[in-house]
Amino acid sequence: MPPSPRQPGIVPDDLPKRGLFREPIRVEDVEVLPPEQLGDGRLRVTFRIQVRDADGRPCPDLAVIARIAGPDRAGQKMGHTDLFGQVRFRMAGPEGRYRFEVLDVAAGALQLERGSELAVAAAETTASVQG
Repeated sequence: MPPSPRQPGIVPDDLPKRGLFREPIRVEDVEVLPPEQLGDGRLRVTFRIQVRDADGRPCPDLAVIARIAGPDRAGQKMGHTDLFGQVRFRMAGPEGRYRFEVLDVAAGALQLERGSELAVAAAETTASVQG
C-alpha cells in the first residue's frame, strides 16, 4: 500500500541518480532557437541543450545550472531536463549579443565528460528584430 500524504515515504527526488545513467554524461546539441519578439518590443532568446549518458540515452530529471548574459544583464539560472533529456533557458531583453554557458549538471553528483569541445557547453547569438 502506498504511503499516505501525511506519512513520510520515498520521494522521487530523493532517489540516487548514480546508477540510473551510464557515466560519464555529456551536454550536447547546444542550440539557439530563433528569437521571439514580445509585445513590449523586447526579444526573448532561447537556448536548448540535450543531456545524454555514455550510451547516448537521454538523461531526464537532472538539474542543469547555466549562465546567460545579455546586452543589459546577466544571470545564473537552473532548469531540469525533461523526459527527453532536454532543457531550455530563456532571457528577454533588447537587441544585441547573448551568451549561454552550462556551469553544472546534476549538482556534480554524476561524472561529466570533459572533452576538448565538451569542456564548456556554450553558445552565442546576436538577436535582432530581423532574426
